[in-house]
Formats: sequence, C-alpha cells, structure tokens
Amino acid sequence: MSTRFDVSALAPKAYQGLYAVSETLAGSSLGAGFKHLIDLRVSQLNNCHFCQNLHRDWGLRDGVTEEQLRAVAEWSASPLFNAGEKAAFAWAEALTRQQEDKVPELLAELRRHHAETYIAELTMIIAVINAWNRVGISAYAVGPAAHG
Repeated sequence: MSTRFDVSALAPKAYQGLYAVSETLAGSSLGAGFKHLIDLRVSQLNNCHFCQNLHRDWGLRDGVTEEQLRAVAEWSASPLFNAGEKAAFAWAEALTRQQEDKVPELLAELRRHHAETYIAELTMIIAVINAWNRVGISAYAVGPAAHG
C-alpha cells in the first residue's frame, strides 16, 4: 500500500476528531465483531479497498469468522445472520446509498429488533465509516493501482 498524501499530517485536528468519534463508537452496543461487519459492508459498497482490508483483519482479531466475512456481500441470503443483523445491514446499505425512501420501513424493522440507542449508534457507525472510506479512497492506493 502506498500513500498518495497524509491526511493525518495535513489536517491533524480534523483527523484526530474523526478518530476520536471512531474510538467512542468502538464500545457501542453492536459489539466489536458485528461493527466490523457493518464497516466491511459499507466499505464494499463504497469500493474502499483499504478499509475492506482493515476491517477484515480487525474482524478476525475480534472474533468474526472467515465464513461471516465471506457472507457479508450476500448478507440478505445468508443463514449466518439473524433478522436483527439483517435489519442493520439493510439500514447501512440504505444510508450509504442515500435511499431516503426506504428509511421509514427500515427504521420500523430495526425497532422490532433493537433499542433506540443501538439504532443511534449504528447510524453513527455508518456515518463514520462512510467518512473514513472517503479518506481511504483519496489517501491510499491499494492493489494494482498502488504499483502504477
């Protein structure tokens, strides 16, 4: 991996602020493993290879299985995820893709499975990984693009 430019050095206060929010959310009610699965799915949608690699590694460190990691892209058809987890993935996809028309229905489904605090934390996790994806896409070259 090569760095195109160093966001943390060029905008240190903003970078530290985003990092602080991330650290706060690391202790969310989602649990570390499932948080990484949400982060991975959003990173897949945004095509941020740097963040995908990071959350695969961190997910494994925090108890996510290889099978779960492989199933994230097809979460809706996977028996590995329960109805509450699938509701969270649907919410993450709708917010990332800016599908405002789906919000009322998906919020109702989330409320069937989760407390309001969980939903608020999930929403912030989705917002933050979307921000990190923009940083990752702009600042890091991963894979074939890193070599040319």
